Amino acid sequence: MNELVKYRREFHKYPESGWNEIRTSARVGQILTELGVDEVYFGEEVVDTALLEGIDLSSEKRQENLARALRQGADAEFVERTGGCPGVMGVIRTGKPGPVYALRFDMDSLPYDECRERGYRPVEEGFVSVNTGRVHACGHDAHTAIGLGLARRLMEEKESYTGTVKLIFQPAEEVNFGALSIVSKGHLDDVDGFLAVHLALSAENVPLPSHTMCCGVRDFMSCRQIDVTFHGHAAHPCGAAQEGKNALLACASAAMNLHGIAMHEKGLGRVNVGAIHGGDCTNTICPECCISLEYRGQYREITEYFERRVFDILEGTARQFDMTYSYVDHGENPAGASDLVMMEIVEREAREIPWFEKVYFEGNLGGTDDAAAMMNRVQEHGGIASYIGIGCDTTQCLHNPGFDFDEDCMGAAVELLERVLRRQMGEDSAE
Repeated sequence: MNELVKYRREFHKYPESGWNEIRTSARVGQILTELGVDEVYFGEEVVDTALLEGIDLSSEKRQENLARALRQGADAEFVERTGGCPGVMGVIRTGKPGPVYALRFDMDSLPYDECRERGYRPVEEGFVSVNTGRVHACGHDAHTAIGLGLARRLMEEKESYTGTVKLIFQPAEEVNFGALSIVSKGHLDDVDGFLAVHLALSAENVPLPSHTMCCGVRDFMSCRQIDVTFHGHAAHPCGAAQEGKNALLACASAAMNLHGIAMHEKGLGRVNVGAIHGGDCTNTICPECCISLEYRGQYREITEYFERRVFDILEGTARQFDMTYSYVDHGENPAGASDLVMMEIVEREAREIPWFEKVYFEGNLGGTDDAAAMMNRVQEHGGIASYIGIGCDTTQCLHNPGFDFDEDCMGAAVELLERVLRRQMGEDSAE
């Protein structure tokens, strides 16, 4: 079993959801330190916690995560260095003038249980999740392993490079503020080039199998998430039904109407109600109920269209059911697009790697990844960026509890990133 597979399976076995990735951060920091990476930063050195409104980083939550990391075998020194806040950045300084490149590797898991069926490889080979309600079903365990594999290759060949490389191991891609908190800290402000990879994207709207890849995607959608609570009035459904205001019915009505919003002709857009919570018992009219929803748009015009329609429906529902509503806004991850120049650089290198038998210039994301916030910041300062799709055969689609993948793709991803950096930062690269 090679090093990448060992790393991936370790992180897969100990998944941690967004803003709880303490064991993962400690192990990543430990490995980077052992590799001799020049500077390794942890926790609040990496993320801006002032941005994290509504995120539980209380002393109690930190202690809980620190204790779990220790129980699950993380080194005490590196657990302590996290301070109970996730996020790691390794900085490799060559000491020679040259560009600054940053690469993002996300670390968080998804918040549900993993498949436990016989025949499923993590079960059969002993690396299935040991954390209840946590599973790496989006490939972030692989992304983290790829980042560490790249770190080793860069340190082995450090004398062949110029400039500076920042390896950013990001918390909370699946929830809120992960990338934005790192952008807010200023770590992307001096970056000339940015790269991120993701397994199992698509090209020509078909999932990328093993031995394929795409050089970038340009169809990121923004995503805003809100929790909406309708405030009704409790009453007995038989004794005084006329006095009741059923908030659960309001939520149900709003959910149906939100899913009826027409798409926009100018690009991609989506709305989804993911959860409804409310009610006390069968013989009481529900006084309060909450829906959790998101809306996405490929361009600002589309996002603003969905925002207007969403709040039109919420306002109309409140009037229809004679009640009020309130909401908590969890913020927005922005849209973005890979640079054609960077995609051309990636394409040139990918075609030199035998594992990639089919190279697509542009792929499809058709969704959201907060790496776009990092890309945008780099582009605002005149840099170039790309979000690369690495093809791999999978057992299930992304975000399915039975997701597993062809682990051979990780080595190809490391080689690709190394080749791109060598072209852009190698001593013999064009000035």
